Amino acid sequence: MDTRSAAPALQGNIGRFQLFAFGFGSIIGSAWCVLVGSWLASAGPGGAVIGFVAGGIVVACIGACYAELTARIPVTGGEFSFVLHVFGRPLAFYVGWFIALAWICVAIFEGLAIAWLFERLQTGISDRVLYNAFGTGVTRNQLIIGCIGAPLIALLNYTGGQMLARFHSLLTYSFIFVALAMVALMLFQGHAANLSPVLPAREPVWWQGAAGIFANCAFLLCGFQAISQVVEEKSAHLPFATLFRILVLTIAAAAGFYCLVVIGTAITVSWPTLPPQSLAFVEATRLLPGGRLLVPLVLAIAMLSLVKTWNGVFLMASRTLIALAREGFLPAWMNKWHGRSGVPAPVVLVIFVLNVAGLSLGRGAVGLLVDTITISLVLGYAICCIGLPILRRRDGMRASAVTAPPAVVAVGVAGSVIMACVAVVMPPIQAGGFPPVYLIFPVWALMGACLTMVMRGRRGLQRKG
Repeated sequence: MDTRSAAPALQGNIGRFQLFAFGFGSIIGSAWCVLVGSWLASAGPGGAVIGFVAGGIVVACIGACYAELTARIPVTGGEFSFVLHVFGRPLAFYVGWFIALAWICVAIFEGLAIAWLFERLQTGISDRVLYNAFGTGVTRNQLIIGCIGAPLIALLNYTGGQMLARFHSLLTYSFIFVALAMVALMLFQGHAANLSPVLPAREPVWWQGAAGIFANCAFLLCGFQAISQVVEEKSAHLPFATLFRILVLTIAAAAGFYCLVVIGTAITVSWPTLPPQSLAFVEATRLLPGGRLLVPLVLAIAMLSLVKTWNGVFLMASRTLIALAREGFLPAWMNKWHGRSGVPAPVVLVIFVLNVAGLSLGRGAVGLLVDTITISLVLGYAICCIGLPILRRRDGMRASAVTAPPAVVAVGVAGSVIMACVAVVMPPIQAGGFPPVYLIFPVWALMGACLTMVMRGRRGLQRKG
């Protein structure tokens, strides 16, 4: 007897503008507000832009590979479903298992980031440290904010369908409008002299910083996978050729947005004077006319941006677990009690519990979370991009199929492999020794191996019965 569980296809009738919102909204979180100071400090404005352009090109090529895989394998599950179809069940399970870990870690990251930005609003609400974890204090307000947001995101994802798509689209397009208006004001009010030196030759060396930003694009531009994950929920009238263009466009738009934020910040305030760890975009906003009123607005839209990203990664985590449950890698009860859109309640509940538990780790765990996310995702990139040429040779090239040009696939394969290698070797270099993230992967793999043994044992008992 097979333990693979039949389940209704997910329902949503998602259109092209909603698909773009899922992709772009899941990519752009808070990095544009939180990290722009470190980008400028490491590469200058010119080096940062070059890093994002180069990284955007490579990730767009990876996205094109994903788009073709989505057209060829139009089922939810993203990387898991792609690898299952190309390489088979054993490798597919571990890819899906680690991709699920990555998205759950991103959900934890977003909850922690929202609480941090809320503190920067200086609302005057009293707070106190409850305990210390990973070298930093975990406060009451951090846990309260996370525990308010997590159930709302979970409920929204269980509802799914058009309500989820409309909510995500509303947040994404509202954010785009306000953020671009702020950048336009900076460009209008700024002075070109503030950009100097555009490409600093020392302290910092622009090309070294640009290389770092390029490598970090594996994390900074992730989230486009949301489009592949909702493929079952797209409108039947939306052709895969359009989905292909939207997926690549979201990556290009996100990279372009980061470039505009870098230029807008640097042209408004002399960038060498900014502390590397400052909220540089906020500091630049403070210098604009009406800056005292605009700063809270920027922090508010940054928090809204995190909400939409939190929603997007929760969606991707749930779709990955749904696909694993459908194939019998997870207990059958996880694929029951479906909502109106076909999303099973146990999957949502499991992610919610892990999300809330992860929030208790506090902000000291952010570095560990980022390393875990990056390594998991880029290994998935590499395996999927390598799988596309294999799938083409096996299944052939269909005249009506949506295909990425050969050069694009080659860049996607090479770029994803390079990013994977960089992601794996950087943690010990940065830590100056054995990094804690290296302990997470064997532990998570062992948990996955135990799970597969349990599920295999159940299948054996069912056959005997």
